[in-house]
Amino acid sequence: MASIVSSSLNLSTCAKQASANKSKSFLLPAKCGISARPGPVGIRQSRQPVECKAAAAAATKPCCKAAAAAAAAAAPSLPEGVILTVVAGAAYTALSIVLMALFPRKTAGFFSSVWPFVPLAAAYVVLLVGSWSPDTLSIMMPGSLEEGLKGGFNPQFLPKLEGIASLFGRLPVTASWVLHIMCVNLFSARWCLLDGLRNGVPTAHSLLLGAVFGPLGLLSHYLTKALTRVVPSLKTDQQPVTLKSETGSITILPYSE
Repeated sequence: MASIVSSSLNLSTCAKQASANKSKSFLLPAKCGISARPGPVGIRQSRQPVECKAAAAAATKPCCKAAAAAAAAAAPSLPEGVILTVVAGAAYTALSIVLMALFPRKTAGFFSSVWPFVPLAAAYVVLLVGSWSPDTLSIMMPGSLEEGLKGGFNPQFLPKLEGIASLFGRLPVTASWVLHIMCVNLFSARWCLLDGLRNGVPTAHSLLLGAVFGPLGLLSHYLTKALTRVVPSLKTDQQPVTLKSETGSITILPYSE
C-alpha cells in the first residue's frame, strides 16, 4: 500500500504541499481524495486507475486551482495590439491567397503591384522593432572579433540554432516571426499566380498548399509546370499579365514555342 501511495505523490502537486509531515504517505488519500487500496491484482495492473484518480482529484482541489491561477498570472503575455496585428496579418494573407486561387485572372492585376505587401511589411517592421532587445543580435549570431583574429579557421558571428530557439522563446519575437512568414508566403503565392497565368499552368492547388507550407507550394508549382509540358492537355488558357510599378506598367503576352 505504501508503494501505491508513493507513486501517487509524484502526480499531485497539491498533495506534496499538504503532506510535508512524516505521515504524508497516509495523509495523501484524505487530502486529495485519492483511493489507494491494494486489490487482488498487482501494482502494475492497478497503477493506471490510481494515476487517473490522482489527476482528477488534483484538478478540483482549491490549492491546485490557486497554483494554476498564480502560474497563469506570472506567465508573460503579449499586448492586445500585438495579438490583433498578428491575427489580422494572418487573416489578410489567407484571404488574399484564397482570392488568388478562386479568381486568378481577376486578381492578377492587383497582386502584380507592390501595394498588397505594404500592410504586411509595415506591420512586420513595427513588431520587429518592438521585439528587438540589446542582446538579440548577439544571441542570434554569437561570436567574438578577438577570437576570429587569433588565426586559423575560426569563423565567428554565424547563426546557431540554439540562439534562434532561445529567441523564439520570447513572445514578441515569435509574433514578428509569424508576420515574416506571412509576407514570404504571400510573395511566393503571387509569383506562382503570375507564372501560372503566363505559362498556362493551374495554380489553385499550389497556392492553397503554399498558404500553409510555403516552400511546398513552390515545389508543387514547379512539379505541375513540368507535368503540363509532358501532358499539354492539362494547360489552361494563357493570359496576358500586366505588371505595374510607380513608373508605369508592362504587359507580358502569352508565348508558345
